[in-house]
Amino acid sequence: MSVSPVSVSRSPLPRDAHPPLSGFGEVHDLGTVVGVDGTALRLDRKAYVLCTPEPGDDTGTCLDGYRIDDVEAEIREYQLATTVRFTFSVGPEEYETGDLADLRERVASAPNHLMMLQLDTVGRVIAVGEPWLP
Repeated sequence: MSVSPVSVSRSPLPRDAHPPLSGFGEVHDLGTVVGVDGTALRLDRKAYVLCTPEPGDDTGTCLDGYRIDDVEAEIREYQLATTVRFTFSVGPEEYETGDLADLRERVASAPNHLMMLQLDTVGRVIAVGEPWLP
């Protein structure tokens, strides 16, 4: 597994490039968080792709009008701001907000959840959001 430091653009992703999460703000990257160590967050980048379900498609490649594709083979590492905010799903379109301790606990107890990142102007993660997906 290779880890590359963050080098993403600070411009937000288009609204149709990620699942909606009301009140989250701009989304700069999307993927599954594979680890939070100290002040570093490792993200396996994904793409949220809108699609049209095909009748009789039992493969699950297009569920409820979306699919999630890998973006690249490497894991990206981001530095976390000390005051990172974590918005997590507690039910269908119901959310709570927590801090770094809550994020660590969620990643440890339920890995591989799709998460969205919001970055500050120098590229540190200031917010992590876990959108609810059907």
